[in-house]
Amino acid sequence: MNSQFFLNDELVQKRIDTFYGYGNYKGKYWFIGMEEAGGEDFNDINDRINIWATRGQKEIDDVAKYHEDMGAWDAKIQNTWKGLIRITLSANGKENIDTEDVRQYQVNKLGREDKETCLLELLPLPSPSINNWIYGKHSKIPFLSDRDTYRNYCIEKRINHISQRIKKYQPKAVVFYGMGYEYYWRKVTDIASSLSSFAALRLTHFVLEPPARSANASLVREKKAIPTVSYDNPNIIKPALQHHVAQQL
Repeated sequence: MNSQFFLNDELVQKRIDTFYGYGNYKGKYWFIGMEEAGGEDFNDINDRINIWATRGQKEIDDVAKYHEDMGAWDAKIQNTWKGLIRITLSANGKENIDTEDVRQYQVNKLGREDKETCLLELLPLPSPSINNWIYGKHSKIPFLSDRDTYRNYCIEKRINHISQRIKKYQPKAVVFYGMGYEYYWRKVTDIASSLSSFAALRLTHFVLEPPARSANASLVREKKAIPTVSYDNPNIIKPALQHHVAQQL
């Protein structure tokens, strides 16, 4: 393959080691998902990594500013984010949430560097689905040859790092989303609670099933340990989330 189709592996490695998501570590509400969507082809991945580099290779970035630099920021409601926004608005006491409420929160507040939410990713590289893996074609990094090898390389370090960040910043609530990764969500909460007071951390054991993404059946699952709810009716989780955060707001 011609070298023009290869990623800058130095930047790829740096992103894998240091990028965790968007928003504000000092925010009240943290949402932790499997991985960022996107990365459909070489050009998209290359642009994302290069823009991340030119913006200072931040551990967490401002989601709007980053996507503005990509030329990909607009008012269209993103499928995954709308569920997270409804949770946040509900936790803040908002009733009768409509589409425009969601849109305005997404545009102005979600994942912003000075606002109340933090959007973290268990895995650092964007991918449109668990069945789509093109990094092996465009990188010479050995552990990017396939998704399973990549996940095994990243997972323990990132679980530990996220747990340490939870300990340091003490968010009011941490909500995990993504089916099939419950085993890893449990590991994050176990480590975080061993590092600090579990009661103070207010870790929220909900796993939200995104409408368009599902996880590899080969992954270890603990569905009975962490209840699953749907994006379709955020009021299902409102009482439980408020139970964790209401006294702290």
